[in-house]
Amino acid sequence: MRLGKLVTRSLLGMLMVSATLVAAPASPVPARGPGSTVAARGLGSTVPARGPGSAVPASDWRGGVGDRPEPWRPSVQEEWTGPAGRYCSFPLRVRVVSQDVRVRVLARYATGAVRREEYAGPLTVDFVNTHTGRAVRRDVGGSGLLEYRPDGGWLRYTIVGPAGFGFRPGDQHPRGYYVLDGLHVVSIDPAGTRRLTLGIGRQDNVCVALGDPTR
Repeated sequence: MRLGKLVTRSLLGMLMVSATLVAAPASPVPARGPGSTVAARGLGSTVPARGPGSAVPASDWRGGVGDRPEPWRPSVQEEWTGPAGRYCSFPLRVRVVSQDVRVRVLARYATGAVRREEYAGPLTVDFVNTHTGRAVRRDVGGSGLLEYRPDGGWLRYTIVGPAGFGFRPGDQHPRGYYVLDGLHVVSIDPAGTRRLTLGIGRQDNVCVALGDPTR
C-alpha cells in the first residue's frame, strides 16, 4: 500500500474517533439518493432537503468510542443517470463494472437512527456521456465515513479515495462529478448545499474528461 494511502487511512481513523466526541448540529439536511459514491451509496447523490432537525445531547448517543461497530453487510451500487445540468452539461450515466462494497453502522442515536456509517470495498465504474456515447472507466473503490443528522439527513462525508462525489449548481464548489483521491471532507448545510471543507489529493472532474470545457 502506498504511503499516501496509509496516511489518509490513519487520518480517517482519527476522524472516526474524534467524531464520537462532538455533538451533531441540529440542522436539517438532505437524504441519501443517487450522486456520490455512496448514492447507490456513493455515486453522486441528489440529496433533497429534509425537515427541521433537533439537537441531540451527548448523553443520548449510542456508539461511543468503546462500542463495537455492527457487522459488515453488502452495499449494492446501482446504475444511475444524472440529467444534463446537474453535474455535467450532458446527461451523465454511471454504469457499474465490478463491485464488492460493504457498509457497517458505527454508531446510532438513541432512537435507533444511524449516526455514522463506514463504506469500503472495491468498485469500478464507467462514466458515460449519453449524448456522444463516450465513456471513461475509473476506480472509485475507496473508503468513506458518512455522518447523519438525527432526522436521517446527511451532515458530513469523509472520503479516503478514490471515490466519486458530485457538486451541483448552487453548491460551494465548481459544478461537476469528481473522482476524489486522497483525503476529502464534504459538508452539507441545512439548505442542502455541499461544500468541500478539506481537500488533500487529486480532484478529477470526469465531466471534463467526457467533453465539458475546462472551468
